[in-house]
Amino acid sequence: MISVLTLTYHRKSLLEEAMQSFLCQSYKGCDYEMVIINDSNLVEYVYTNPMIKIVNHKERFSSIAAKIEFGYKQCKYDYIYRLDDDDLLSPNAIKIIHEDIIKNPGYDIYRSKHHYFFSQNKFIKLSDNINNGNMYCKKYLDRITFPDKTSDEDVELTFGHSGKIFHHSPENVTMIYRWG
Repeated sequence: MISVLTLTYHRKSLLEEAMQSFLCQSYKGCDYEMVIINDSNLVEYVYTNPMIKIVNHKERFSSIAAKIEFGYKQCKYDYIYRLDDDDLLSPNAIKIIHEDIIKNPGYDIYRSKHHYFFSQNKFIKLSDNINNGNMYCKKYLDRITFPDKTSDEDVELTFGHSGKIFHHSPENVTMIYRWG
């Protein structure tokens, strides 16, 4: 039901931590996977776990949005959660988003109002930015035009196409955003 899409480029140790946060999800209420898109021709990642799919793309994408567009098409489930390789899933993230999909069907985008903001691996506060743990319905992504851009692509994907947005309850935080 849920695919966690993670983009990476030369950040192995951060990627490993993001993968660990995914593997620590213990929710049994739905199927989920992690899809990792690596577009470095200098490194090839391999990990043997049926819940994690790594796509080693030998050419650099023209933009992050192009990488997202390619990546979501590699996902097998209908809901695509966007997790950068330097961020982490919070405990129970899969459970929170799955329960909100079931209780509140028909939205194009599901997102938290906040994320846990860490700086230099120290918790600072609950914060907010464009990607607080955004999850997009595949049907929504199929019908939008992806911008060919590497900054503010999340703004356009989330708010630029009149998608119907559901916000999780403020206490339901699904992402740990790491800065620095």
